[in-house]
Amino acid sequence: MSQAAHIEPEKLKPLLHEKIERMDAEHLSLLNRVLLQLETEEIADRLNDSFDHDRQQGKFRHASELIKQFRAQHQYA
Repeated sequence: MSQAAHIEPEKLKPLLHEKIERMDAEHLSLLNRVLLQLETEEIADRLNDSFDHDRQQGKFRHASELIKQFRAQHQYA
């Protein structure tokens, strides 16, 4: 395991800031993509949890019928 895994969060933040300041444009771009991926995964997990909760509450029980009704009323060319 890396040494960074054992650093306390309040000490890790300044270390990461220092590393970011030393990065070139290519590495900054890569880091940005990694962070965006992490954020995307976190949001997807929250959405999945919310949908699971709504399914358990029976909120989707009539969804397919409502979709059929909507499509019948809104025919697209």
